[in-house]
Amino acid sequence: MRTFTIVLMALCFAGCTKYPKVEFDGTANGVKTGVFIVKDLQGHAVYGGPIQDGKFHVAPIGLETPGYYNMDIIDDATKAEGHPPFEVYLEDGKYTITANADKISSYPGIVSTSNIQNELSGFYTLADKLNGDITKQANALNAKIKNKSTDRLSQEQLVNLLNQVSDLDAKKTKIMPQVLSAFIEKYPQNVTGAHILLKQQYEADPVMYYNFYKKFPAATQNSEEGKEIGEKLSRLVKLVPGAGAPVLAGKLLDGSAFNPAAMHKKIFLVDFWRSANEMTRRNHVQIADMVKDFGAQGFGVVSVSMDTKPDWWKSAVKEDGMTWPQLSDLKGDDSPNTLNWSVTSLPRYDLVDGNWHIIERDIAFLSVYVTVQDYLKKH
Repeated sequence: MRTFTIVLMALCFAGCTKYPKVEFDGTANGVKTGVFIVKDLQGHAVYGGPIQDGKFHVAPIGLETPGYYNMDIIDDATKAEGHPPFEVYLEDGKYTITANADKISSYPGIVSTSNIQNELSGFYTLADKLNGDITKQANALNAKIKNKSTDRLSQEQLVNLLNQVSDLDAKKTKIMPQVLSAFIEKYPQNVTGAHILLKQQYEADPVMYYNFYKKFPAATQNSEEGKEIGEKLSRLVKLVPGAGAPVLAGKLLDGSAFNPAAMHKKIFLVDFWRSANEMTRRNHVQIADMVKDFGAQGFGVVSVSMDTKPDWWKSAVKEDGMTWPQLSDLKGDDSPNTLNWSVTSLPRYDLVDGNWHIIERDIAFLSVYVTVQDYLKKH
């Protein structure tokens, strides 16, 4: 009898359990034919269907994992232009979507019962409104750069396109404080603020982003993403120009400590590299040339290896003809230098002055020569 009761309860529980499902009902005004598609964060298509005469529909279907996804609405007539997908948050319920062919790159209208999605819609709609045509212009330029026809462009023409994109990105960055202010005013108890900050170019202005972060509710700051972005920003604000640069962990090849003051230099290039990273190795040739050109004028270099094997590190130093100070703690990505200097990729270059204060962090390698040259002229 007891066994029968347990089985009956289990069957009842299974029959009464409501598994999450999503449904999509959409209007894409002006789109004759196209495709509606939703992908997971790994790029796998999970939902979708054709757009016919401006309409599309995906019947209720099981949602394996509630969370963030990427959605796209593609107009066959303009798909060559391209645009980044739209971030959405899916959970149990119906999503009613409205888009327009003449603004296909703008965040679509999305009506749902998801509070998280409503906040995302609010943020991205505000961003589109304040950015005006900047996003559309940037998308068009990026599509042109990725097009096969760019193979026929001269180096000068390609660089010009890249510079235009960079200028537009800079304009968007300047507008972001307005977007975030409007978002916080509209959603003072937001739960997505930390997630949104993680999607931004926060390294460009960590002080500004950190100030906004501190305006988020405590629950948002203490969420998993809140702690992640909070820790990143708290480190980055210590690396702004003029701030004291962190001490470098590790020893020189001879086992001694690195002392920048003993080198009596006006400016240092801090070169983070790894023996197995081909690009970092290639750039050492040009760094050697910079040492020849500017060494006598007060330019110094310290190369910080992110290796874990001493023989690999020492062999690479010899092969690359690196005559300047070499430092490593042989802890690889687990080195304190990774966190203290916020090293997220290699190669990585920072410039610091003779008093070990930050001049510029994460500088593009192509800009190092001119920046050092200009600094030495002024100092």
